[in-house]
Amino acid sequence: MKKILLFAGLFLLAAACTPKQPDPVAEAIVEAMTRDIDQPCKITVSNLEKLDSTSFAVEFQRRISIYDIRIDQNTARLEKYIREGKKNNATKMFNDLQRDTKIFNELNGMKEMMADDTLKTAYYDYSFTYGGKVGDQKIPSKKAFATVTPDGRVITYGADLKDIHKASGLAIPGYKELLESFKETEEE
Repeated sequence: MKKILLFAGLFLLAAACTPKQPDPVAEAIVEAMTRDIDQPCKITVSNLEKLDSTSFAVEFQRRISIYDIRIDQNTARLEKYIREGKKNNATKMFNDLQRDTKIFNELNGMKEMMADDTLKTAYYDYSFTYGGKVGDQKIPSKKAFATVTPDGRVITYGADLKDIHKASGLAIPGYKELLESFKETEEE
């Protein structure tokens, strides 16, 4: 019995002395935060806590409802501009309405193609505290939030939880490319 207790004690002591593995989510957040900083920096993330998860189905519904609202608003504006005889505004609104309708339809198509995969987790919401140093400037500890995909890709991060979902549609496979295809069309 004494040997078992001795081995158990040694095991617990060894486990306590083993260096802690870095958290891959914290590392991904630090990498995202420092990606565009062109000077030496040392940012640390602590108090990392998973708050919630969002499925692809919920994210699709969020994006689709945004475009549904935009279509309704742009239709009303287009009708108003036509009544008022504002040709330039009506033309711009007509183009915006066409773009939003195409994105709306593409999103619905993407959702259908994902089928049962829409039930999978698209991303997790995290809260964390960060601080450190950028160049010679010390950054005091601040609370922040991030959306991170199950494979560890940081989609968004920011100081306000309500703001981090503004770009979380980027978790949808092909959504970014869809939006970029319309930007290219506008530039041509």
